[in-house]
Amino acid sequence: MKPSPSPLLAVVALLLLTAVEPLRVGKVTIRALDVYSHDEAGKGRLYRAADRLHVETRPAVIEQFLLFKEGDVFSPERLAETERNLRKLRFLKSASVVASEPHDGVVDVTITTQDAWSIAPETQGGSKGGVSTYGLQLSDTNVLGSGKEVEIGWSKEVDRTRLALGFDDPIFFAPYWHAKAMFGSNSDGYDHRLSVVRPFYAFATPWATEMSYTGFRRDDRLYRDGIEWQRFDQKHKELVASYGIALAPADNHALRLVGGIHTIDDDYSHATGFSTEPLPKSRSFRYFFLRMEQAQNDFVKLNWVNKDLRFEDFNLGRQSSLELAVSPAKFGAQETTEFARATFTDGHRVGGGYVIPSLAASTRFSSGIENAVFTPAVQFVKRTDSETPRALVGRLQLAAGWRLDRDTQFFADGLTGMRGYRSHTFAGDRAIVANLEERIYLGREVLQLASPGVVAFIDAGNATDGGFTQLMKLKTDIGLGIRVGLPRTPKNLLRLDFAWALNRDPLGRRGWLISFASGQAF
Repeated sequence: MKPSPSPLLAVVALLLLTAVEPLRVGKVTIRALDVYSHDEAGKGRLYRAADRLHVETRPAVIEQFLLFKEGDVFSPERLAETERNLRKLRFLKSASVVASEPHDGVVDVTITTQDAWSIAPETQGGSKGGVSTYGLQLSDTNVLGSGKEVEIGWSKEVDRTRLALGFDDPIFFAPYWHAKAMFGSNSDGYDHRLSVVRPFYAFATPWATEMSYTGFRRDDRLYRDGIEWQRFDQKHKELVASYGIALAPADNHALRLVGGIHTIDDDYSHATGFSTEPLPKSRSFRYFFLRMEQAQNDFVKLNWVNKDLRFEDFNLGRQSSLELAVSPAKFGAQETTEFARATFTDGHRVGGGYVIPSLAASTRFSSGIENAVFTPAVQFVKRTDSETPRALVGRLQLAAGWRLDRDTQFFADGLTGMRGYRSHTFAGDRAIVANLEERIYLGREVLQLASPGVVAFIDAGNATDGGFTQLMKLKTDIGLGIRVGLPRTPKNLLRLDFAWALNRDPLGRRGWLISFASGQAF
């Protein structure tokens, strides 16, 4: 009679089998929900009517964004990346990718998405930095449930009015091929943009490519002491063609090499009534560039930060890049020019939130350093979970330039986060802006339509052509605001801020300033 195998040997055998045969993805189920789920729609006729009017996203569309298929080796990182990629899509309110308990050597996966309301005829009205803005727009962010977006709109913006037609397709002719087109007719010219991009959409993506065109004509303005003192006409044309490969790609980190061609043409002429000041120098570059990128996968998933109850993903992993380029004169440039740019970001978890310091620096080399720009920054978030969730959010950013192009200025004003001061109030070749805001959310939707909240904030900053001592003569404002989360719409959040400027601006103004717009102030 043969002895029965011992339990220890059975465990060893199981471990060896597991090592040889890793878990694989079993059945994949996609649950694409309408704007209101079955239970939510049962709470009233309004919600059922909204679902009937809305074309639900087709499961086949969601399937194209999956980074795995049945039979693949199971990877929790791939599931997490798929969920993050789905969450970025404007036509979705939420997305989750959940794995079952292992059975028979496989793990079943359920993908659940819920649509945002896609058809949005809307009027726009607001105030940014003391300048009234308004407009009319019709858009559909999910045409016939295909994930494609079209929009047409007219708007009066801070510096110009514009009529624009746009198209956006995140699955242009294959998964993750992203095509965008925008044609705008402005009061001071035009704005045309086209791009077809296959990005590094996952850490293990082996290659990426980009083809893009940007062309516009517009009036550019320079400001001094809050007053426009020069205006000139700019014609800009830019082309990018690149291809990148991942070196030893993995799910938790990436090292990438990207090379390509980047052409830039800028021509300037005097605008009507502004012919006394010298124009910026016209520029023509034909760059051949090579960029090394490094990224680590260390995401934190939080809601109640910028988008009310909707979750966001913040990468705290170290990220860096170094780009070198040369524009030879013999390829049509005005003269041989070199270019260099470096970036670095490294986040850290702090309590219930995070802190992300970053810096970027770039410059051209042509008879010495030209248009050198240094931009360090730090972002801070501390989340507090309670019946009324709170987020303490802070930001500090600095921009400093040396031998800048004449058309380049940095601002500290109502458009860059200083809500108590008008647009273009402080300008110069260096600027600093700091914000601290306590955001208190209701923590739930009211009537399944909106989620209100309140904020208290303080902003400080300055911009100048003087030195560091002059820059640090900070101007400050304080205020209160209202936030209205719209989690079932692409717009997502509206804000109304009441800010009191504690210091006078260069024109001697001080007092209340009201701003109304979509999205957070920073």
